[in-house]
Amino acid sequence: MTGQRASVDVQAIRASHSLADVMAAAGIELHPRGHGWMACCPFHDDSTPSLSVEGVPDRFHCFGCGASGDVIDFVQRMRNLGFLEAVAELEGGRHAVALADGASRRARLHVVRDSPAAGIPVGRAFEINQLAWEHFATPIGTGFATQYLKHRRGIDLTPLARTFPEQPLVGHAGHGWASLTDHLRSRGVTDDELVGMDLSTRTRGDKLVDAYRNRIMVPIINRDNQIQGFVGRDISGHPAAPKYRNPTRTPVFDKAQVLYRPTHHPLAPSGQAIVVEGVIDALAIAAVAAATHLTDQVAPCSTNGVTVSHIQAREVLALSPRPPRVALDGDDAGRRGTERWLVAASLDRRAAALVTTMPTGQDPADWIAAHGPAGLRDLLLPPTDATDATDETRPHTQVPGRALIRLLLDRADDPIRDAVQTIAPIAAQLPLAERVRLLRDSAAEMTRHGWNPRDAYSQALEHALREQPARPRASNSLARTPSLI
Repeated sequence: MTGQRASVDVQAIRASHSLADVMAAAGIELHPRGHGWMACCPFHDDSTPSLSVEGVPDRFHCFGCGASGDVIDFVQRMRNLGFLEAVAELEGGRHAVALADGASRRARLHVVRDSPAAGIPVGRAFEINQLAWEHFATPIGTGFATQYLKHRRGIDLTPLARTFPEQPLVGHAGHGWASLTDHLRSRGVTDDELVGMDLSTRTRGDKLVDAYRNRIMVPIINRDNQIQGFVGRDISGHPAAPKYRNPTRTPVFDKAQVLYRPTHHPLAPSGQAIVVEGVIDALAIAAVAAATHLTDQVAPCSTNGVTVSHIQAREVLALSPRPPRVALDGDDAGRRGTERWLVAASLDRRAAALVTTMPTGQDPADWIAAHGPAGLRDLLLPPTDATDATDETRPHTQVPGRALIRLLLDRADDPIRDAVQTIAPIAAQLPLAERVRLLRDSAAEMTRHGWNPRDAYSQALEHALREQPARPRASNSLARTPSLI
């Protein structure tokens, strides 16, 4: 079956089967939002729309349960099918369920063909975002957001603001329905620009209202300190309000390409990137790092959720020669997101990555709020063996040898060959202690699945490691260690 999977042209499947059309045919009502759609998620009890459809091209993502993927993933979930079965379902023209007639399908799918963002030049887009930030980041707005994070989330941004005085960090979108809209109109921003930049939305009565209300506003900044978009964290607690609101696609924002970092500072050679789920987690880490003079040792970053693109993985890997740590939330969505990172970084790019598992129900911001500077040190501790990580009430970091093999076997044509070709270059990037764990755990997992007969995998892996070029950070060569597995 794995051999058949390799022959499937996934890009062609996506191109010939519109995700929105397939969802509409499945009876899901889609409502326009920016450059995509929103819908009630069919994968959990969702009374208010939390499913984003094609906000990132050809992808869906639920902000409630974390379900995400492309049109094939959608059919797999909806019909409880395997990969090849879902492909056959699509290619058979049944679109995940028996298709409704074209008229009723079009009635459910409200398509916005002409995007207002299309005519906004990049320079103008940055200018509009800056005007919006001036509205969010008044002294009152910034003061409110800072105090809220300090007293409600235990995040003191004062040391971070002192270290990076020119860096915009947080602001506040108030309760008004059209205060931002009115402000930007007064500064010459047109209605089409407001909608195209996803700062305002149209009501059924064709009036413009603010897209962000009653939220802590976090600007997403590029290396040139230009604002690409805003993430709004709800503070109303209203059950109908999504916890986070990310911008849709604009001329300067594409969720599949943007990586949030509170500050774009360089790292020391010993520094390390740490991947978290949300902007609040990244701010919490950056704040305590500044307070403990560890700013050059850690670069917190987020894709604003549990999805990751190859572009984002590449950017994270470029931040430091040391393997990044993936520290997503301690829930099912976080675990699935961690697997996506391992695929994007390690399986697809053959780069080493560490996994920091959070206690169930906690995220890095929660942990740091409860433990202060010691909480950050917990997130940065050296990896331990799985058998040593018995205290599930504390974060623990591991070299994900077993997880990599499980993920690799799901897509391997020749399991032993593919595992060796993946694990050997990753192992060569690690210091000796971490390399030993990776090799031992990968061999144990291969054995468990029946793919290490008579140590065939272990021996092939040792041979491949001897052929790997020497890496500066893994100075203990295999030649000096006769057997590591």
